[in-house]
Amino acid sequence: MKLFRLIVLLAAFSFTTTATAQKIGDGVTIVHFNAEWNSANAVEWIDKVSECKVVKIDIATNPKAQQRHKIIVVPTLILFKDGEEIKRWQANVSFHLEEDLSEIQEEIDEQNLSDF
Repeated sequence: MKLFRLIVLLAAFSFTTTATAQKIGDGVTIVHFNAEWNSANAVEWIDKVSECKVVKIDIATNPKAQQRHKIIVVPTLILFKDGEEIKRWQANVSFHLEEDLSEIQEEIDEQNLSDF
């Protein structure tokens, strides 16, 4: 029974990791890394960015993504273009992200315009 649970957990984790990688792979994507225990400092405006995909990852439930992307503080925002990390914004010592929507949107717009 324990072996069965382990197999199910590994399969679910593998699916989550693959699904996240597929979401990051195409075009411009911003990934919001945070944790449930830090929800008070979540980037509430992240869903207001435009012209890119938004992916949210809870590092407490997805530690593999935390390791893969070298997340050391939350919240962290990483901007990807076609699967490649372009820019990273990390929280300060108070676990608060100092950048605002306009600064992040400006970088997203710049990445989208760079294709033309």
